Amino acid sequence: MLLKFLLGLICGICLSRLWQRVRLQRPSQLETSSSSSSSFTISSSSLTVGLNNDNATRILCLVVASPQHTHAAHIERTWGRRCNKLLFMGSQRGKNLNIRERHTNSWPKTRYQLQHVYHNYYEDYDWFLKVPVDTYVIVENLQHFLQGYSPETPIYFGSNNWEQIKQGHVSGAAGYVFSKAALHRFVNLGHGNGNLCSNRNYGIEHVEIARCFRNAGVAAGNSQDEEGLPRFLPIAPYAQQTLSNKSHDLFSNSAISFHYSNVRDFYMIEYIIYRLRPFGLRQMQRISQK
Repeated sequence: MLLKFLLGLICGICLSRLWQRVRLQRPSQLETSSSSSSSFTISSSSLTVGLNNDNATRILCLVVASPQHTHAAHIERTWGRRCNKLLFMGSQRGKNLNIRERHTNSWPKTRYQLQHVYHNYYEDYDWFLKVPVDTYVIVENLQHFLQGYSPETPIYFGSNNWEQIKQGHVSGAAGYVFSKAALHRFVNLGHGNGNLCSNRNYGIEHVEIARCFRNAGVAAGNSQDEEGLPRFLPIAPYAQQTLSNKSHDLFSNSAISFHYSNVRDFYMIEYIIYRLRPFGLRQMQRISQK
């Protein structure tokens, strides 16, 4: 009996410590709210950007999730902590609008999500990032990239190549980022105006965004770096190894986002960027700069 008591006591202590560690690793308070008039579930978390200061670009990060994904908690523990505001939206109750879960119906959901962000968060932020849930974002690179543009300029960015730029549209596969002025024009000029933006309950997101924002006077910006390499990447970071055997790089050194990243990728990228410190690397960089 004494042995059983001691074993039970030891197991209880171990479980208690494990629970405390889990609680410490959980992100800060998560507010969850649902609106009966909406077909989307909404949860948000206010988190502070690590390099935040009075002059920093204020970014709201909107993550589009589906009931099948469990990435939300892992985003909060990794890159989501660096957003000024982290917001999750999904289509868990989309059946009320008879909108099926398919790519060809992505536009009405995007339309609603941008409306919601405008009416609830427009005044507090300068730029509005919208990404799929299976995307890793390097927020510091996004902030640095956006410092070259004014949020009062009607412009948006995403994944693009030269051909897409000439056609006046970008892809949102690795995310979109909209300026304050772009979001304002969409809601006040485009939304509800069938001549400028589609009001139908179907449509492919990047096609309708290109048409709608162009008609509302919003420019599709070029997000490529100085060497013409993409910053918004619609593939996982390790895909570069399988895409080509060419010697030159395929991805920008100032990459902003990687799509098709799983939870394991989140923590691996987080470790490599923010924790791994190769010995002597800084000394070698200083020598090469001289």
